[in-house]
Amino acid sequence: MAGKDRVTLKSMSCGARLRRSCDASLGEGGSMRDPFLKHRVKKFDLSSLDWIDEIPDCPVFSPSTQEFEDPVVYLRKIAPVAAKYGICKIVSPVSASVPAGSVLMKELGGIKFTTRVQPLRLAEWSKDDKFAFFMSGRKYTFREFEKMANKEFVRRYSSAACLPSRYMEEEFWHEIAFGKMESVEYACDIDGSAFSSSPNDQLGRSKWNLKRFSQLPNSTLRLLRAAVPGITDPMLYIGMLFSMFAWHVEDHYLYSINYHHCGASKTWYGIPGGAASDFEKVVREHVYDHEILSCEGENAAFDVLLGKTTIFPPNILLHHQVPVYRAVQKPGEFVVTFPRAYHSGFSHGFNCGEAVNFATGEWFPLGAVASQRYALLKRIPVLPYEELLCKETTLVANEFTMSDREDITLTGDTRIQSCMKAPFVQLMRFQHRVRWSLMKMGARTHYKADIDTTVLCGICKRDCYVAHIMCNCRADAICLCHEEDIRKCPCSCDRVVFVRKDIFELEALSKKFEEEIGILDEVGKWMSQSDGSSTHPCLFDGINHNSKYFPYCKIQIDASPEIHTFSEIDILGYDLNKPYPTASTITFAHGPHDYTTQSDHSRLTNWLHKIVMILTMRYLESRDGLP
Repeated sequence: MAGKDRVTLKSMSCGARLRRSCDASLGEGGSMRDPFLKHRVKKFDLSSLDWIDEIPDCPVFSPSTQEFEDPVVYLRKIAPVAAKYGICKIVSPVSASVPAGSVLMKELGGIKFTTRVQPLRLAEWSKDDKFAFFMSGRKYTFREFEKMANKEFVRRYSSAACLPSRYMEEEFWHEIAFGKMESVEYACDIDGSAFSSSPNDQLGRSKWNLKRFSQLPNSTLRLLRAAVPGITDPMLYIGMLFSMFAWHVEDHYLYSINYHHCGASKTWYGIPGGAASDFEKVVREHVYDHEILSCEGENAAFDVLLGKTTIFPPNILLHHQVPVYRAVQKPGEFVVTFPRAYHSGFSHGFNCGEAVNFATGEWFPLGAVASQRYALLKRIPVLPYEELLCKETTLVANEFTMSDREDITLTGDTRIQSCMKAPFVQLMRFQHRVRWSLMKMGARTHYKADIDTTVLCGICKRDCYVAHIMCNCRADAICLCHEEDIRKCPCSCDRVVFVRKDIFELEALSKKFEEEIGILDEVGKWMSQSDGSSTHPCLFDGINHNSKYFPYCKIQIDASPEIHTFSEIDILGYDLNKPYPTASTITFAHGPHDYTTQSDHSRLTNWLHKIVMILTMRYLESRDGLP
C-alpha cells in the first residue's frame, strides 16, 4: 500500500517536494543556493556538444569461456593495454539464468531501499553553490522503483524503447545545463548482491560472481580480517533516467569492477591513472573556486573530490589535454576501473548494476601513495595498508621458500612481486631507523599485545601495523612519521615504542629482498619521491651520541610483560572482531598503558585519566546524530 502510494506521487518532481524543507534549512542563516534551481554556469560551456564526438571509446574485451575461468589471471593479461585508458569493458561469455529482479524480489525477500535525490544541474563550486547528494528520497522495492523509473522515461520520450547512446549522451548534458527536470533519484550503495545463489545459474557460480571476488586466491583483499561493505562486499546501484555518479577515484586507489545486471545502458567516462595529477590540477584551477578548498597544493582538489559529488562535463578536460575515454555499458558487461583512474557517468534509464573493489600485487605502490595522501589530510583510512603489505609479502616469500618445483604456481611473477617488495623494504628500513633514533633518545621498546585490532595514529590516522609510540603526553598511539611531535615531547625515557612480536622475521625478510637485483634501486626512487617527512633529518640531528647507524642493527626489546590494571578489551568496550568504525576494518586503540617510572599512585592516576578520556570519546561518538 505505502509503496504503491509512493509510485503515484510522481506528479511533481522530488526537487519540488523537497524544496520546502530545503528552503527552511536555508532560512536558518544559511547562504547556499537552492540545490534544484538551474542557472547558466559560465565556467562550463555547453552551448555546443560537438565535443562528445571527440571522446574515444575505451577498449572492449571479449574473453572466451576458457579465458573467463579466472578473473584475476585474465585481468592481469589485459592490464598492460587496458590500464593505459583507466577504464575498460569486458563482455561476459556467460549469462545469468536467474534475472536480477527475481534475485532481489524472491531470493532476498523483496528488499527495500531508500534513494538519494540528485539535483539535475551544474554547480558553480563556489562557497554558496556546491553540488550535493545529501537529500534522502523515498523507499522502494526493486519493482516499485522500476515502475516509477520506466514511467518517467515514457513520460519524457513517449516510448519505452532504448534510444541511441549518442543521443542520450547529448540529452543528458543538455538537460543538466538547460533542461527543466529538477532532480532524479538514485538508489546507490545498497548492501546486497543480485547474483543468484542458485547452483543452476552459470554466472552466479562462476568466479566472476562479485560476492566472492575479494576472496579469490590472488586477491590482496582476502587478507582483511573483516568484511568492508562496498570494498570487499558488493553493493547495488539502481538507477533511472539521468541518475549519475560523480567524478571520483576509488578508495585507496583500488581497482573496481562493475557488472550491469539489467536495464538501460550506462555511459562512463574514465581518465587514465597516469593522468590523475593533471585531472586534479584542472579541477583545482578550473572547476573549484579557491574559497572552497580546505588546503593548498596537490591535495586540495583531492580532498573535495573524495566527497564524490563533483559533476562537470568532460569537455573541460579535453580542452586542457587531459585524456578522457568513454564506455557504454550494457547488460551482461563488466566495466573495470584501474588504480587512480578517475571516472564518472550516468544512466540512460532504469537499470541495476553491482560493484566491488579488488586489489592485486601491482596495486601496492599506488596504495602507498593513497595512504600517504589520506594521512596528510588526516582522513581515516578504509584499509590497513601497512598490514596488507606485510601480510602479502610474507605470504609470497613463504611460497618461494616452500616451493622446490618450478611448475608450482606462485602468487605472481617477478614484476608483480617487485611491486610489493620495494615498498615493504622502504617501510622496514624507515621504521628501523626511527626506532633506533628513539632508542638513542631514551625510549624503551616493548612487544605489542596480542590483540586482533588495528591501531590508528592519533595524529594522521595511519594504521600502525609494525610499530607505534605511546607516552604520557597523549591518550592515543602515534605512528613513527611525526618527528616534530616526537622532538617536542618531554617524555624521553618514559616513551615506549611498541613493535610486533615477529619484527625480527619481518626485518630478516626485508634484508633478503634487498639482496635481489633492482630492489634497492626501487627503494631509492621511492625515497626521492617522498615529501621529506619519512627521512626525519631533524630527529636524527637531535641525537647526542657517537654511534653510527647501520640498517637492521640490533635494537634491544624488553620482553617482560607490561602490567595493566585493566585489560585493553575492557577499555575499548567493543568486540574487536567487529571493527569500529563500521565502514572500515580499523579500530581506534587508545591503550590505557602507563610507561613511566613514576610511583604506583601516579601511575594509577595517569591510567584513570586516560580511561576517562577514552570513555568520554566513546560516549560522544555514540551520541553522534542524536538530539
